[in-house]
Amino acid sequence: MTPKILVVGAGAVGGYFGARLAASGHDVTFLVRPRRQAQLSATGLCLVSPLGDATLTPRMVTADQLTQPHDIVILSVKAYSLAAAIVDMAPAIGPQTRIIPLLNGMQHLDVLSSRFGHEAVMGGTCFIVSSLDGEGRIHQAGVTPRLVFGPLVAGQDASTMAEALRAPGFDTVPSPHIMQDMWNKWSLLASLGTLCCLMRANVGEVARLAGGTDFVHATIKECTSIAAAAGYPLADDTINGIVKRLTQPDSTLTSSMFRDLSQGAPVEAQQIIGDLVTRARMHGVATPILGLTDLNLRAYELRRDSR
Repeated sequence: MTPKILVVGAGAVGGYFGARLAASGHDVTFLVRPRRQAQLSATGLCLVSPLGDATLTPRMVTADQLTQPHDIVILSVKAYSLAAAIVDMAPAIGPQTRIIPLLNGMQHLDVLSSRFGHEAVMGGTCFIVSSLDGEGRIHQAGVTPRLVFGPLVAGQDASTMAEALRAPGFDTVPSPHIMQDMWNKWSLLASLGTLCCLMRANVGEVARLAGGTDFVHATIKECTSIAAAAGYPLADDTINGIVKRLTQPDSTLTSSMFRDLSQGAPVEAQQIIGDLVTRARMHGVATPILGLTDLNLRAYELRRDSR
């Protein structure tokens, strides 16, 4: 029997993975808001990618139309939209449903487990460079995307789910150490977000400044020290990879949080930076740079909310 997959969100991330799965014949439904439903009904779900462009007519439901449990739920929304997404997707969660969240940070794991039970929630993360344009098309760039997921509790078998989540256009990676994978990515995202948001610049611009690479090294050190204190130390080659990526003087890389901030939009400050600072304090890890970034972003959110 073909597993029924629900993708919550049809944006740059969920839309990409869901479209690739649907195009390869998997049973995929997108849970979307009415505005996105109307847009996709008019234009189709369009991918622009070096791995092959595609346009398909997706199967979609809005929250009021969702009535039946699904086997797999891929949760791909911004962290600040999690509470609303939980309400919307609740009818899709049955006794055998497995949720694969692709949110940043770690807070969502506790929130989802509290609502749906520990057995339902798996660990998940993804690696993809993608964005939505003004017409709602998904543009993917860079290396082949990866969808990584794995068990958090006994009885969750990621290997048996791998075939249901395999499709051309991305690598499917069932992981036996998903928490480490998530900490690795969190350390990268927090370092990149701090670099861009605090400096209001891209990677290359900071790297070309006198003292810029010293700042980047210190930021990465804070992030990886927190991960180690939490019991998930990053391997040396992983740390070296982050350092190399964030100190390239010709890089135009920015974080999605910085791009959102630059547009005056909501940011995932609490989930990516704030929660990391909170965990650092719990473990007695000093974080002067992350603490300053957290304060900076909270001030931004305060001003934005007061408009």
